[in-house]
Amino acid sequence: MNISSNAGRVTNIECIFYRGIGFALLIASLINLYVTFRYFIKRYYHREHHVVSNRLSPIMIGMLISSVVIIFFAIPVAIIQCFTCRDYSSHQILCKLHGFICFTTGLFNMYMIALLSFLRYFSILHKSNWFNRFLENHRNLNTLLCALLSICWSLPPLLDIGSRYVPEGTGFYCSLEWNDPSIQSRIYVLSVIFFNYIIPFFLIIFTNLRVWYTLRCLLKSCYNSYNYRSLPVNSCIIKANIISSSYIIDNKILNIELGKALIDAQLKETTNRLQRLQIDRRYAYMTVMMAAQYFLVWTPYACVSALELIGQTTFIRQYPFLPTFFALFAKLSIILNPIILIYTSKMVHS
Repeated sequence: MNISSNAGRVTNIECIFYRGIGFALLIASLINLYVTFRYFIKRYYHREHHVVSNRLSPIMIGMLISSVVIIFFAIPVAIIQCFTCRDYSSHQILCKLHGFICFTTGLFNMYMIALLSFLRYFSILHKSNWFNRFLENHRNLNTLLCALLSICWSLPPLLDIGSRYVPEGTGFYCSLEWNDPSIQSRIYVLSVIFFNYIIPFFLIIFTNLRVWYTLRCLLKSCYNSYNYRSLPVNSCIIKANIISSSYIIDNKILNIELGKALIDAQLKETTNRLQRLQIDRRYAYMTVMMAAQYFLVWTPYACVSALELIGQTTFIRQYPFLPTFFALFAKLSIILNPIILIYTSKMVHS
C-alpha cells in the first residue's frame, strides 16, 4: 500500500526541505505566469516577430497552458502543504483531481519533448519523408494529439479503472497506486512505465544522438568545403569566337573570369548552408537540454515508483519524504519547461 501520513510524521529537517521546495514552487509559478502573460501579449501585438518561431509555437503554447493548469489547480495545495508541513490531500475527491492533473501534465510534457526530438530527427535525416511532411504541416494537430493521448492514459485511474489515485509518500501529493497487487492494476502500471517512460526514453536518446552525429559530420564537411573554396584562385581565361550574322570576328580573346564567379557563387551557397546547419545545431542543443532536464528530474521518481511496483518498500518506509521530494521536484520541472523552451529558442534565433 502507498504510504500516507499526517503532520506528526514530518520531522523538523524534512519540514525545512518541504518549505524550501514550496518557496521554489511559488517563485517558479510567479515567473511562469509573468512569462506566459508576456509571451501571449507579444504574440498578439507583434505577430510579425513570431513568423520564424511558428514551428515551435504550438509546442510552446501547449507547454504554457499545461503549466498554467497545474499552477492554478495543483500547485496552491502543494505550496500550502509544504509551508505548513501538513497533509491536506487525504480527501478522496481532492486527491483524485490532484493526481489526474499532475499525471496528465507530466505525460503531456514528456510527449512534447518527444515531439521536439522527432521534429529535429526527421527534419535533418528524413526531410523528404511523408512523416516529416505530416509533422511540419500539422503542428497544431500534433500538439492536440499529445494532449488527448495523455488524457487517455490519466483518465482511467480517475474512474477507478486499472488503477486509482491515492496519497503517496508523506501524503503531500497523490499518484497512482503503484503496488496494488490486482492483475488489472499491474497491467495498467506496467503499460504506463513501458509506453510512457522506457520507450520514449530510448527513442529520445536515439534520435538526439543520430541528429548530433549527422550534424557533426555535415558541419565538418561544410567547413572543409568552405575553407577550400575560400582560397584565392586564378582567373579562368576563355577564348571564344563570336559569330555574327553579318561578319566574323577572328582572333579575339575574351578574358572572362567565369572561374572566379563560379567559385564565388559556390562559396556563397556553402556559407548559407553552413549557417543553416549552425541553426540546426542550436535547435538540437535546445532539444537535448529539454530532454536531459526532463529525464534528470523524473528518473528518481520513476525509480522510487518502480521499487513500490516490485514490492521493495522497506527503503521507502524508512525515508517517506524522498518520494514526496522527488514528486514535488518533478512538478517544478513542469513549470520551468516552457520557460526554458522560450528562452532557448530566443538564443537559437539570435
